[in-house]
Amino acid sequence: MDCGRDVVTNSRFGQFKGSGAATDRRVGFHDDDGPACPRKGYCGGEAVWSSADNDGIGLSIWRHVLSVRLVRSVGYAVWMSIIVNPWGRPDEWMAEFGRIMPGDTFELWPDCADRAAVEFVVAWRMKRADLASFPSLRAILSLGAGAEQWQNDGVPDVDVVRLADPALSDEMATYALHWVIRLQRHFDVMAAGQEAVKWEEVEYVQASNYRVGILGYGTIGQRVGRAFTDLGYRVNAWSRSGSDDPSITSFRGLDELETFLATSDAVINVLPNTPATRGLLDAERLAQFADGSVFINIGRGSVLSSEADLVAALDDGPLRTAVLDVTEPEPPTADSPLYRHGSVHLTPHIAGSTQVVTAARLIADNIGRIRVGERPFPLLDRSLGY
Repeated sequence: MDCGRDVVTNSRFGQFKGSGAATDRRVGFHDDDGPACPRKGYCGGEAVWSSADNDGIGLSIWRHVLSVRLVRSVGYAVWMSIIVNPWGRPDEWMAEFGRIMPGDTFELWPDCADRAAVEFVVAWRMKRADLASFPSLRAILSLGAGAEQWQNDGVPDVDVVRLADPALSDEMATYALHWVIRLQRHFDVMAAGQEAVKWEEVEYVQASNYRVGILGYGTIGQRVGRAFTDLGYRVNAWSRSGSDDPSITSFRGLDELETFLATSDAVINVLPNTPATRGLLDAERLAQFADGSVFINIGRGSVLSSEADLVAALDDGPLRTAVLDVTEPEPPTADSPLYRHGSVHLTPHIAGSTQVVTAARLIADNIGRIRVGERPFPLLDRSLGY
């Protein structure tokens, strides 16, 4: 058959175009003198699939069909591919994508058979020059909650789909719970007492009177807030636009930031890295914290103007303790005082990690949306920085 002739298959998943008759259950390309070869990049034969039951086409089959792009002008077909460039666990990512999207071709970067055939990039980071080398790129799907890495000059002007995984938010909420409860209940003081062979009860402020401030009340901030309200804590939340959540006390904009800081016993930062948030907590702002309060940073290290300002607020007040899961730079330099300061607790950016199984499903669903002309979510708003 002529590869330039369209055959259209309709189903509830969309309209698929190819050439040849719909005669084979497999989705692939037939060589004239051989069996179907579904993974070839270029093939001179015809694309075939079963359309006997348009409404009953299998999920893996429709995804496989959607990954085909037929180039009619030259008479051959191209299998599009998806590049995967994770921070870690590459084998787990590839296995999970293969399990839930068996009809798609995934390539673990830097492996790439044909850059012109790359349809999507799934990554935490990637060099701008490499991204620019994919002429058919339709979208970037981020493997992390942060998105500042996709806003640099030279990043292709395609949709960037942020990762909003409830499992990651849950982990960050448990991290915040651990540290707030440890410090509110003075478990750190009791641990020191054990080392000194002391059995001594320490008075603490009970949850109903302990004010937990959430600096940044987006998806993650709201999850952290719910974790504390469910346990009876008083929650303050500060954001650019405010919140109508009746379970918390909302503060809006820079005019209300000072009051927010002064009325919170613990401040948990979950703000992203944007021009508006960089250096937000300078010496003046740190001086506005409540006396004896705790600062926990699980957002971005750039929210602090400098290490020196933070150390001064710990040494001279008003801060009692700082818990830093993120820093600027990251990691801190070898001579940083953060490593040795007695009131600083450092963890190496582990408050929340991307969960392979749940994140892969969210990414697969967004790829499916894009392929049928729907809007993926949540999309990066470059004007806001998140």
